[in-house]
Amino acid sequence: MKKIIYSILMLSLVFTACDPLEDVYNEVGAVDDTIVGDATITLTNDDYDLLDLGRYYFDSEDEAKETLPSFISELYPVWGAGSSVVVNYNLNNEVSVSSYTVTDADYSDLGFTYFDSEGDFESFFSFKYPNVTDKGSVVYLTYNAVPEIVNYELTDADYELVGNGRFDNFDIRSGAAEESIEVRREKIQTILLNNFPDNLPGIIYEVTYATYDGSVGQDTMQVVLTDNSPTNVADYTLVNADYELVGNGRYYNFDIRPGRAEESIEVRREKIETILLNNFPTSVDGDFFLVTYAIYDGAAGTREMLLRFDGTNWNIFTALTYEFYTFVPVETTSTFVYTSEWSAPYEVTDEDYAQMGQRFNNFDGRSEEARAEALRLLEVFLGQKYPFASVDQFLALEYKSFTGSGNDIVIANFVFDGNSWSAVPLIIETSLQFGFEDGQWVPDNTIKYTLTDADYELVGNGRFGNFDIRPGRSEETVESRRVKINTILLNNFPELGEGQKFIVSYNVWMPGDGVLEMKLINNGTEYILNE
Repeated sequence: MKKIIYSILMLSLVFTACDPLEDVYNEVGAVDDTIVGDATITLTNDDYDLLDLGRYYFDSEDEAKETLPSFISELYPVWGAGSSVVVNYNLNNEVSVSSYTVTDADYSDLGFTYFDSEGDFESFFSFKYPNVTDKGSVVYLTYNAVPEIVNYELTDADYELVGNGRFDNFDIRSGAAEESIEVRREKIQTILLNNFPDNLPGIIYEVTYATYDGSVGQDTMQVVLTDNSPTNVADYTLVNADYELVGNGRYYNFDIRPGRAEESIEVRREKIETILLNNFPTSVDGDFFLVTYAIYDGAAGTREMLLRFDGTNWNIFTALTYEFYTFVPVETTSTFVYTSEWSAPYEVTDEDYAQMGQRFNNFDGRSEEARAEALRLLEVFLGQKYPFASVDQFLALEYKSFTGSGNDIVIANFVFDGNSWSAVPLIIETSLQFGFEDGQWVPDNTIKYTLTDADYELVGNGRFGNFDIRPGRSEETVESRRVKINTILLNNFPELGEGQKFIVSYNVWMPGDGVLEMKLINNGTEYILNE
C-alpha cells in the first residue's frame, strides 16, 4: 500500500511539473529572434560592376536609393527590423545643365524683342531663374540677338580698285558719278568681293567711306553678303568645236597670260556668249549656264563662268552679292554659368593653350589621366592669371578636349581657397543610410544615439546618469522621458530639422540598472515618438 501511495505521489509530481515547463517553452517561442545588425560599407569597382551601372558612380541620389536596397539584401539576407547599413558611394557631382529657348511670351514679359546688352541678360535670368543658388549651374540659352557686324573703312587701294584713286573718295554731288547710293553699293561690293573672297553668306559689314559733296565728308553703309545662286543652272564644258568656232582651235583653250588675247574676262565672256548663242538658240530669259573652259596661264588649267541669259545676251552672273542690310535679329545660342551671377564662362584661347604647353589648341581627353592633367594645368594657369582672387571666388572655364575623333567642349568649375585654385570634382564620395522596415531595406536617415553624462546633466539627471522609471518617480512615464530626450536632441543637433529620425539608448533604474531605447522623429518643432 505504501508503494502505491508513493507511486501516486510521484505521478502527481510529474504531472504538476509539466505545466511550468510548457510555460517555459511558450516563453522561448515568444522571444523575438530577429537578427539586428549595423554596418558601414564602401562600394568598390567590383561592386559597381555587379550593379551593372556601366560606370563607377551613381548619376543621382535617387538612382542610389533605387538600386542599393537589393544589393544590401544580398549582403545581409538574415538581418531584420532595426538593422541599418551606411553605404559610402561615388556620386556624379555635375551641376544642373539645361537648355532654354526664349519664347514670345518671355519677350513680352521682359519688354524687349531681342537681347542687346548685359542688362537684358540680367533681367532675363532674374525673371526666369530667380532661385538658382548652385554655383556652376549651366544654361544653354537660345535667343534673338543683334548680329555681329564687321567694321571696315575703305583704303586708298580700295578706291584705286574701283576707279576712284585720284581723290580717294566717292563724289556724291548732284550729277556726279557716285551720287546714286546704288552705284556706291556696287563699288563697295566689288571691293569686298575682291578683298575677302572666302567670306560666307550672312556676314555683315558696316563700311565707312569718304565722300565729297562740295566739301570732304564721311558716310557709312551696312551690307550683307547674300547668296543668289540660281537653282536652274545647266553645266556645260567647252569642246574642241567650240574653241574652233571662236578662233581658238589651235590649242583649244583661252590664253589668259598678261597681254594675251583672253587676258580680259570680258573677252572670254564674249567668246563664250558666241558659243552659247550658237549651241543653244532656244534659250529663254532667265536661263543659266555654268561653263567650264580650258585656260593657259603658263600651265594648263580650267576656269568656270556662271552666265545668265537676258533674252539677248549671256551676261556674267555674280551669285554672291553685298546687298543693303536691314536690321533683323538673329537667333543665337550662348552658354551661361551661374557663379555668383549669370555670365559666359571664360573660354580658353589659342594663346592660353600655348602658354600651358599644348601643341594643339585643345587638351588630350582620351584617358582619365590625361583629363586629370588638363585640370591640373588649368589650376596652375588660373593661379598665374588670377593670383589675387578673393577667397571662395568661383570661376567657370570652357575648353576643348580631344577625344580621338574630334573635340568635346567641356565646362569645368574652379574655386579659389585663398592660396590656390582647385577644380570642383565631377565625382564625389557621399553616403546613404538604409534601414530595414516592413520586410525591406529603405533609405533611412535614422541616427542611433546613446545619451552621455553631459546629456543627463543637461536635464537634471547628472547625479546617477540615468532615468528613474520606478512607480511614482519623475521619469516613470514614457512622455516624461521623451520631453527630456527632446531637450537633449534639440540642444545637441540644432542643424537637423523636420523628418530626422533618432533611436536613442538611455540608462534606467527600475530598480536595477537597465538600458531602454526610444524611437523619435522631428516634426518640425520637436521630437515625437516614432513607434
